[in-house]
Amino acid sequence: MSAATNPAARPLPQSWRLLGSVLAVGHLALIGLYALAAPSGPWQFNIGSRSGVSMADGPAFARTLSEHVTEPYFLYPLRMTHNYHFSSDRHADFAVYFEVHLTKADGNVVHRKFPDDKANLWVRHRQQLLAQNLVPDQRLPPRGNVRLPAPGKELPKVEIWFRDEPMTLRVKRVDENDDILRSPVVDQPSPWAKALVKSYLRYLCREHNAVKGELIRVSRPTVHPTDLIAPRPAEEFKELRSHFEEYRREE
Repeated sequence: MSAATNPAARPLPQSWRLLGSVLAVGHLALIGLYALAAPSGPWQFNIGSRSGVSMADGPAFARTLSEHVTEPYFLYPLRMTHNYHFSSDRHADFAVYFEVHLTKADGNVVHRKFPDDKANLWVRHRQQLLAQNLVPDQRLPPRGNVRLPAPGKELPKVEIWFRDEPMTLRVKRVDENDDILRSPVVDQPSPWAKALVKSYLRYLCREHNAVKGELIRVSRPTVHPTDLIAPRPAEEFKELRSHFEEYRREE
């Protein structure tokens, strides 16, 4: 007896294949349109005496279609609202690395530099992402009127960057009514950077059995294409060493 043969699969109708192709191409086109409509940048600008970085909007036609059609009626129900603009793909505003000084119970100090040149590619990449998240700093708005504490209470201290040496910053706690806070150019570490520093120092102190640790961020601005047109002073590209607050393991 001959073995039974499987019947040949019926081909899809031409209309079905055409419809499937149109849906696939349309789906990819709408995702591409959404990515095109996303802001790009940050871009460096120099306008008269003003300079800085800003984001640039996408094309007007792409933003209009995405805001009124693509996102609310197609991508949002599919939970596909990411525009594929990742922060790790952007040009870094600062070249940055950091050093860690760990003090053990016997007084010996261990010095480490991150990203670690001896680490493998993947570990070094993650360390570089951590370093990039330690910048930029946060600008404080200048204080106006004198603040009064509540009865029986003291005003909280404010953490600021204090320059005690050329190209060296240290965290300093000052009173809310300190005259230095009336300056329009006072910076402080961002809350996110402080959380990362404390978390990583806690981890390193536990791993190396250290009693305390200090993290020093070393940073400088990167060169932008617009510096060829309106160059910034060479002083701005010197390395700045910023000492975060010391972490003690018993905390």
